[in-house]
Amino acid sequence: MAKRKVTVREWFYLSCLGIGAALGILATTFIGSRAPQSDHPASSLEGPDIVSWYTLTKVSLVRGDGKTALEFGDGIRALNGKDVKLRGYITPLQLGAGQKHFLLSTRPSSCAFCIPAGPDEMVEVFSKTAVKYSLDPVTVAGKFTVLDDDPGGLFYRMGDAVQVAGASSQE
Repeated sequence: MAKRKVTVREWFYLSCLGIGAALGILATTFIGSRAPQSDHPASSLEGPDIVSWYTLTKVSLVRGDGKTALEFGDGIRALNGKDVKLRGYITPLQLGAGQKHFLLSTRPSSCAFCIPAGPDEMVEVFSKTAVKYSLDPVTVAGKFTVLDDDPGGLFYRMGDAVQVAGASSQE
């Protein structure tokens, strides 16, 4: 087996990934351990008429007939096609302060190259009007869709979303 030389560019990218992963682990270990404990990390994002992120985590992988598939809890399937409200943190997918396509998740993004949560704690959002990027949680309302086999690996999507005015993380 012939050895392949690693280019400087590849070495740089791999180094950045390693440093980012190490910083993420340190932040989770030292900062996360001091955070108030709750039943679910997103319990502070809950409120009246807002879908609980805890509900969305009720997903499991099942294997049958030689295939692996997602199995969503009944509470999740009941939301499919319905208008719902979600509160979370924006992870931008576009440049600029106004976001019409973004990820909403239970945790703020700590790095421009890192996904802040797992697929059961993220919703891809397509908004009718631009939602201003914020480091604080935002509340959006729109049509919720359960994705059984999204090629991007996402479990949920919200379409025709609008930001709910006056909704704060303290409701």
